[in-house]
Amino acid sequence: MRMKMFYAESMPEAIRRVREELGDNAIILSSQRSESGRGLRVTAAIDDDPMAATLPPMDQPLDALETIAIALDKHGVPPDLSERLVRAAAPLAEKLIRAASALAVDAPIMTLAAALDSAFQFAPLPERHPGKPLALIGPPGSGKTVTVAKLAARAVLSSRPVHVITTDTMRAGGVDQLAAFTRILSLDLQTALDAETLADALEASRIAGPETLTLIDTGAVNPYDEEEMDELERLLAAGNMDAVLVLPAGYDPEEAATIAKAFGRLGATRLLATRLDAARRLGSILVAADVANLSFCDVSVTSHVADGLLPVNPVSLAKLLIPDAPLHDFDDYAAPGEASPRLDDSPRPSFGVPPA
Repeated sequence: MRMKMFYAESMPEAIRRVREELGDNAIILSSQRSESGRGLRVTAAIDDDPMAATLPPMDQPLDALETIAIALDKHGVPPDLSERLVRAAAPLAEKLIRAASALAVDAPIMTLAAALDSAFQFAPLPERHPGKPLALIGPPGSGKTVTVAKLAARAVLSSRPVHVITTDTMRAGGVDQLAAFTRILSLDLQTALDAETLADALEASRIAGPETLTLIDTGAVNPYDEEEMDELERLLAAGNMDAVLVLPAGYDPEEAATIAKAFGRLGATRLLATRLDAARRLGSILVAADVANLSFCDVSVTSHVADGLLPVNPVSLAKLLIPDAPLHDFDDYAAPGEASPRLDDSPRPSFGVPPA
């Protein structure tokens, strides 16, 4: 085996250099930031065994890693997170390429899914046995009210009891907007003005039984306003509930990280990404989940209330990050007005994540 060290400014560039000098059969053994903090140092190797050339042709690990690195770069994923994901994928690439072939799944998608599974947690919102009430929290314009309506509609269509509460009483039309949705669904909407009335509403839900899904639409909160964040913290302390951060895709990654950390400090444990139909760069949601240690749960891919809210797992997230279009067409992928990528029920490997 012949090994060589490469220096490059980015992971895509490093992979290209490895490919040029060692060929498509090379494997990446390790990668790390250079001592100066600028660029990468990548160690790669190639098996010089002449018998390797007689093996049946198959996708090469470098192909998958290069596709992943370029896709993450296109999505605006910061270099440190991108490098961690590629590093996690590299040792598994060859094995996963064979598994991908057996499952008829693209090798880069399978390889990226394994890396995502190692780096993030996935906890889709429960379809049955809801457990704790779900409080949807987030910054202005994130889509909390529509998401509550989607979750309520999903429960109604599944013939599950659902209790909807709103604390969004300060925004003009906040209660009316959700009330319009609940009327269509033949649901009562309960309004909570403060932490005390929210506690009473939660007690009523508890009495209704463990099968009742309780949804709480909180008001929009400016994460940089200390008073607003304190008020939200008091509301979340009113009962034992799961706080779900609703965050739209398309934010600047650094801004998304700051927002996620702010809501994470208040107890958010899951991230529900919205507006995926209106964004083409998804790096911000990866960064938000990473810095605040949030579990991915569901994603919203349309503004229609009756559908478009889907649970996410490593494979479906990988499909969003690596579109079906050929890599050289990535810049033209899903331009405004075109269909957005779909999350479907394609087979997912068993990476230790329970099924949704």
